[in-house]
Amino acid sequence: MKVILLKDVERLGKSYDIVPTKAGYARNFLFPRKLAIPATDENIKGLEKNKKRFSKTIERARKKGMDIAERLDATSVTTTIRVGPDGKSFGSITSQQIIELLQAEGIEVDKKWLVLDDPIKQPGVYPVKVHLGEQIDATFKLIVNEEGE
Repeated sequence: MKVILLKDVERLGKSYDIVPTKAGYARNFLFPRKLAIPATDENIKGLEKNKKRFSKTIERARKKGMDIAERLDATSVTTTIRVGPDGKSFGSITSQQIIELLQAEGIEVDKKWLVLDDPIKQPGVYPVKVHLGEQIDATFKLIVNEEGE
């Protein structure tokens, strides 16, 4: 079965691609989540007809991602973590806390875009990667200071 993807689907394709897939996968996963529509003749004609609008939307999203990436690369944010007398931390720095720190700097980033390899549980300087879209990644510095008891 061939489908037209409405959004990027990992390991399947990018938005507005026509890709072959198994009927059950399309019917049970892609269609209910509005990730794809069937690649009928009518839908393919509609896709070709609106291709300019789609490409403009994609270009605007790419440009916005590049602007955010430039700002993120030049940004460093600072936070604290509570550490006990034995050097053990209480909790960790969550992605939600990082998003709030970036919002305080005036940068709007979705929590799903953060790429944290390991939880941040110790004071130090950490590079945090942000995936902003197709081939657009940025890295900013997260400085974690110790907050004593």
